[in-house]
Amino acid sequence: NALRSSTLGHQAAIDELWDVWDDCQQPNWDGFNALPVEQDAYQAAYRLIESLPLGFPRPSVGAEPDGQITLEWYRSPSRTLSVSVDPDGFLHYAGLFGADKRYGTLTFFSAAPEELIQLVRKL
Repeated sequence: NALRSSTLGHQAAIDELWDVWDDCQQPNWDGFNALPVEQDAYQAAYRLIESLPLGFPRPSVGAEPDGQITLEWYRSPSRTLSVSVDPDGFLHYAGLFGADKRYGTLTFFSAAPEELIQLVRKL
């Protein structure tokens, strides 16, 4: 099962976030003119991961060519949720829940939005 919980709180996801940011903070990090991941996007993703409930499934962390951080919860090709964290704290998400598709934008301040938590639990 690709949905994992970290035994040390959220440290594994935080470590993965650091590795992604460290690898992707220079322009053209992907060899295809990607924008660098901005520190504000890194900080927003860090705060989001830290605000997830303890025992919550751990997302995999990645970077996008537009400089945003991606958090993904994957169970199968038809049950997955991807969340892009932008530097302004907006969470742009797209998910497949069997035949049901959901997408939208959530505002993130200091606590993980309840809608995001419910979407991950729906996987």
